[in-house]
Amino acid sequence: MSSARTVLDHFQHHASEHPHALALIDRQRTLTYAELDRHSNAVAAFLFGRGIRPGDLVPLLADRSPEFIIGLLGIVKAGGAYVPIDETYPTQRKHYIVDQTGASLALSTTKLPQIGQCECAVISESDVMSDTADEVAGRLRVASSSNQAVYVIFTSGTTGVPKGVVIEHHSLENIVAWHNREFSVTSQSRLTLMAKIGFDVSQWEIWSALCAGAQLYLLDDATRIDADALTDFYARHAITHAFVPTVMVRDVVAATSKVSTALHFLFTAGEKLNPVDTDHIHYALVDYYGPTEATIFATANRVASVSRGLPSSIGVPVAGAEVLILDEVLSEVPAGEVGELCIAGPGLARGYLNNEPLTHERFIVRDGKRLYRSGDLARFLPDGGIQFLGRRDEQIKIRGNRVELGEIETQLSLLPQIRKAAVVATSPLDLSRKEIVAFLIVDRDSVDRDDHAQDDALVASIKEQLKTILPDYMLPASYVLVNDLPLTPNGKTDKQVLLQSYTKQLVAASGSKTVYEGSQAVIADIFSELLGHNDFDLDDSFFEIGGHSLLAAHLIKDVSDKLSIKAYIRDIYEYPSVGALHAELERRAGASAPAVDAEPIRALKDDVYLPEGVVFNRPYSTSQITAPKHILLTGVTGFVGIHLLQELLDTTDATVHCPIRAESQDHAQTRLGEVLGKNDIPLRPVDVGRIRVYAADLAKPAFGLAQQDYQYLCDTVDIVYHSASAVNFIQPYSYMRRDNVQGLREIIRFAATGKLKPLALLSTISVYSWGHLHTGKRVMREDDDIDQNLPAVITDIGYVRSKWVMEKIADLAASQGLPLMTFRLGYATFHSKTGVCASYQWWSRLVSTCIAHGTVPALHDLREGLTTVDYMVRAIAHISRKPSALGKKFNLIHSRDNNLTLQDFFGKLETNFGFSFKRIPYTEWREQWEHKYEAPLYPLLSLFKDVMCDGKSTVELYQNTYQWDCSNVTEFLHGSGIVEPAFEKSELRRYLKRSIGVVPA
Repeated sequence: MSSARTVLDHFQHHASEHPHALALIDRQRTLTYAELDRHSNAVAAFLFGRGIRPGDLVPLLADRSPEFIIGLLGIVKAGGAYVPIDETYPTQRKHYIVDQTGASLALSTTKLPQIGQCECAVISESDVMSDTADEVAGRLRVASSSNQAVYVIFTSGTTGVPKGVVIEHHSLENIVAWHNREFSVTSQSRLTLMAKIGFDVSQWEIWSALCAGAQLYLLDDATRIDADALTDFYARHAITHAFVPTVMVRDVVAATSKVSTALHFLFTAGEKLNPVDTDHIHYALVDYYGPTEATIFATANRVASVSRGLPSSIGVPVAGAEVLILDEVLSEVPAGEVGELCIAGPGLARGYLNNEPLTHERFIVRDGKRLYRSGDLARFLPDGGIQFLGRRDEQIKIRGNRVELGEIETQLSLLPQIRKAAVVATSPLDLSRKEIVAFLIVDRDSVDRDDHAQDDALVASIKEQLKTILPDYMLPASYVLVNDLPLTPNGKTDKQVLLQSYTKQLVAASGSKTVYEGSQAVIADIFSELLGHNDFDLDDSFFEIGGHSLLAAHLIKDVSDKLSIKAYIRDIYEYPSVGALHAELERRAGASAPAVDAEPIRALKDDVYLPEGVVFNRPYSTSQITAPKHILLTGVTGFVGIHLLQELLDTTDATVHCPIRAESQDHAQTRLGEVLGKNDIPLRPVDVGRIRVYAADLAKPAFGLAQQDYQYLCDTVDIVYHSASAVNFIQPYSYMRRDNVQGLREIIRFAATGKLKPLALLSTISVYSWGHLHTGKRVMREDDDIDQNLPAVITDIGYVRSKWVMEKIADLAASQGLPLMTFRLGYATFHSKTGVCASYQWWSRLVSTCIAHGTVPALHDLREGLTTVDYMVRAIAHISRKPSALGKKFNLIHSRDNNLTLQDFFGKLETNFGFSFKRIPYTEWREQWEHKYEAPLYPLLSLFKDVMCDGKSTVELYQNTYQWDCSNVTEFLHGSGIVEPAFEKSELRRYLKRSIGVVPA
């Protein structure tokens, strides 16, 4: 095929060499290559006689019929470029497209005298397809240049009017030739024409067949939309290569798994493909990606079954294409980071018809290379593949967090009850009220279609499963069960229609189901106002009906103001419904206002106990520490945990077993892949087989694992690294006790069961709390008893309380024989090489806020133990290889002057990048943002405002805190080459660019 310059050259070769071979087959008739050649010659001669010359545009108004293909061949033979227009388009759209072409003559497959000022000639009429015209065309032989336009496809435009994309001959020939070689499309192949003619995929379907001398079967509308009918068609006609739109893939794969067909390849494209079970099909499923502007396809992926648990991927570039992932200033992002997918190569379109400004905006030149800016978000995966994350305009902000709607759709589609999912975001006038809505087609085999109670139970189950996979800000506020998803003319999910239907449902359901009275009604009204609906009952949890942390802060403020009762953000977590919150506030109304706003003091020591029956009476070998063969590492979906996984793979030969909170093994594997990608952690091929994941819940007996899996781990694992921890700065201790405290008890039970296993516990420097206010000490040594800080801990936030209890439980186990080493972590600010940070932590929100306002709070000697995550994990991995570390505590923070205060950190930003921050009183600084619901720190307002002790907030209390001794760390790292980071300019630059979104000078 490589010697041909255009797709027409390929077709004419086969028409000459195999004239009697079948070319087109539909329900009414068949056409051979000779007949197709002759009829299209006649059309070409007709057009030439009417003045059509090379480069002219000829609209082609058609249905999916042989005449359509005859018409486009005739236009190309005459030297023109065809403009396919689906005859089912609205009249206004057809008029617009024809007007844009400036054509005076169009072809049509049905009788249509004219459209606007353009005359329409019907292809099947005698004056167009006369034998005389065919003879004339045979003598014309108009040669097309490879740089000449071959077709113009009109796609939807963001302005509401379609835009024409001009495709040249060389680009079309390039992708078709590559495809036919790669997927063995030959004269013996049988293909289908599935796509609508206004969708550029139809051009690939047609030319792939005609350039190979293959048979092309034209599908009727009834067959196209029915997976079972389509499968039967494949079987009856021995179809070898076929295309289906993304929304049909799951159904077609399921149907073809039960029927014997001749399929070699099933192709799909158009939207993000959610995971598919391909374990029971005999052909390859290939997912293509590519915008019209890159000539149909730019990447391809041979889809692996969902059972393999691989992250979603659109594969790798094809047909000479090159893909770059760029940031806002068109610099390449580090591997694994999200950016805009840009395409270079021979497939790029000429540009947009009659729209030079848009052409220059979307087709750019970077470093001498022409690129198309797709507007799609993507990232490179560790294996070199590309992960598509949705449209840039589908990347939304929820409570200051960037959310990819496509990621939510992927996770929903992985759930066994869900067949298809589409996710949209509402567009309220107040952007802080933006919420996510999920539309679901569920598996109805086990659900009564008319049983609303079963529907409610199913939705409740889906919510619970998603909670184990996605952070709270990515959880849909509403779930709508539907029978089907509306499609655009090009076969993509029509999300605008979904959003409109949802809005209508809200209006129809605006009446509350429950009657409230008195102060209960006030609370219900606040719920309703914030959520944008009143479809909830007395006992419905705020977080189950669309509430979230940002709205929680708003809700509590409104409740306090309107009822004149002091309420706290933690209240909505402990009393999340209208009924429960009302009852608590009624109880509180009769009491005097507390002097402090801290969570009620709980007897934390009462929670310091071991699981019943646990004993540590078996010996262990020091080789379990020095040269472990099997490691259990928890918390790998966290920021420290995922980097510790990488370090353990690099510094040991062990197999690393990773329990991950997930609904299934597939979910666990997918979560791990996504976290690796987000944190720019490439895995060496040799390491992939060393990681074993388990869908688990650490707080459950046996981690919620099958008994044989749990027993295998008990008998096999040499050492445990416990990094898992729920991290939240506003939830109360009672809310965090299950995951953190009970989770550790189950870890200790595991360490004692079967082989005795040393435990490396990752604690926090915060177990010291603001103990300096009670002890009067300036330095806290690593071996100092943390009990002396209990008076501060019991008034600190729930997270700190839970970590103090965890460390005390571990110490109790150690006193009874558990081999233990404890690492108290400082603040993992970012990774020094990539600049990536943990989006859920508060320091980066603080940095964003200070940069936005140009101010820094005048806080004195406020230390967070700032360090880098790569220093942390290198230190942990090195120290934990030494048996002499057992029984010791390690404060993983910087020593003395290198332990930066808040003022030191911002001083470095000023020195290195020219920032100029005004130091202002703390209260004045807080007032700059505390009433702005969209502010990054607003969800954490209680940290900065609630009075915890001595009239101060949590943040204020950490001023003038301890100097934390780290002598053990220094001793054990001596001679290792592992040194404390100093927050150099290059490291800070990477952090600001990657995690804060600021490109410093």
